[in-house]
Amino acid sequence: MRDIRGDLQDRAHLLEEQINTAQAQFERLIEQFKAEHNNRIDDLTTELDAVKALMGVEDRRLGGTPSAPKAQPQPQRPQPQPRQSQQSLADFLVRKLSEVGAMSRADLCRLTVQEGYFADGDSAERGVHATLLHVVKAGLIRQLPNGNFAPLTVVDTIRLRQAI
Repeated sequence: MRDIRGDLQDRAHLLEEQINTAQAQFERLIEQFKAEHNNRIDDLTTELDAVKALMGVEDRRLGGTPSAPKAQPQPQRPQPQPRQSQQSLADFLVRKLSEVGAMSRADLCRLTVQEGYFADGDSAERGVHATLLHVVKAGLIRQLPNGNFAPLTVVDTIRLRQAI
């Protein structure tokens, strides 16, 4: 009988290398998943902050108890008059896009400030962004490849009705 201890040691070293390689690959995947998880949490936190700001604006607009402090009016700039109807911001954006056609987010922000949904452009930017994301996810409007927003096409509407 031949001595196979050397062969067994070679086999043990090979298996140890394979274990180390698998462990290193596992640790790289864990780090990648952690980074993806942190990015996703950051995105969701940003969206949550925007929705909370929008809720505060809607509370103030509808005359309820404000959940965020009111902005102080600037004397050199007249404040927009509040809207007469109680139309939600989402409904307003969908209606405007249906009437006018494709528009950029900046144009939509300007319209919401003019219509009295927001006191200034900064709060409008956050609120409109969050609302647009919600309305796109709901399938009421679409985002074009150039970043503009547009009403649904007839084909989109038919596809949506067939899905329901």
